[in-house]
Amino acid sequence: MAPPSRKGPTQREVARLAGVSQAAVSQVLNGGEGGIRIPDATRQRVLQAMQDVGYVPNVAARRLAGGRNRILGVFTYEPVFPTSTRDFFTPFLEGIEEAAAELDYDLLLHTRPAPQGGRRAVYHDGASRLRLADGTVMLGLLDDDRRGDLAQLIGSGHPTVFIGRRDLPGQELPYVTADYTAATAGACEALLDRGHERTLYLGTLTRHESAVDRELGYRRAMGRTPAAGQVERVDVVTPDVVSRALRAGVTGVLCENERLTAQWIAAADTLGVGWPQDYGFAVLGDPIYQSDLPAGWAHVTIPRLEMGRHAVRLLANLLSGHPAESRTLPCQWVPGTSLGGRPRTE
Repeated sequence: MAPPSRKGPTQREVARLAGVSQAAVSQVLNGGEGGIRIPDATRQRVLQAMQDVGYVPNVAARRLAGGRNRILGVFTYEPVFPTSTRDFFTPFLEGIEEAAAELDYDLLLHTRPAPQGGRRAVYHDGASRLRLADGTVMLGLLDDDRRGDLAQLIGSGHPTVFIGRRDLPGQELPYVTADYTAATAGACEALLDRGHERTLYLGTLTRHESAVDRELGYRRAMGRTPAAGQVERVDVVTPDVVSRALRAGVTGVLCENERLTAQWIAAADTLGVGWPQDYGFAVLGDPIYQSDLPAGWAHVTIPRLEMGRHAVRLLANLLSGHPAESRTLPCQWVPGTSLGGRPRTE
């Protein structure tokens, strides 16, 4: 028969060893949030007693009691946590980890799987494990159901910051995002500067916020000659899509992601049309579906590491009672031979 397990040391034992009350131990654990000042000598004596008896605070119990435990949650609606350091989401998580360590926070990675046949959700049976943390950094796409759950979480007072701009009617949702509008406008200008007078914005059917921002940047760049630009949103790029654009005189293409880019190139190849001699293109972001972009592809890079870092800093500010000021960070433009065309001469 296995010997009965011994319960871990208690606050009472710590208090007895340190020669203080349990209330004093609790104040040390909670960082003096109750407004009672604990002398430094007493605090050091309590900390030493904790170490001597091997006391480990029950952070979940402290959180439920309304205390802070210096733990930040990380939650994503999709199972996107990387299996490779070259995964699209790795820099976000690296930035989150770096900033949390600098600010003396631990991280709680929420990985509870979705119910069979369902999707990940903030609430399960009316409760949320996210509240075990002081606050949460969130990633992922939102639909109406998810927006409702998220609005409920924020309405309950749980500090939350999103990586990526997310619209949440009726609630203020602080975020850190990339300046997709300016980045797309810059990429479009690069095509125009190479002599591509007629351009195409090629996007997916999913109208998430970053896609809306990209399209806005394209329309701004083409504002002076709106008739020379067009927008096409598709699930799959077929030869018919390419043929229709070429007949309209399009020679420059802005692709929302690398999957659409590869489909465009393959469809154009079936028509005997290739880059950079027949058309130029640029990709409006880092690779999502593969680890690297092929050589020569002009593209925009997203400041993913800094977005993760700033999201943690913003959340820490919220926890300290400071105003929630969302951040928009600049992207970087990487030119390439895929632009084709010839530089304009003044």
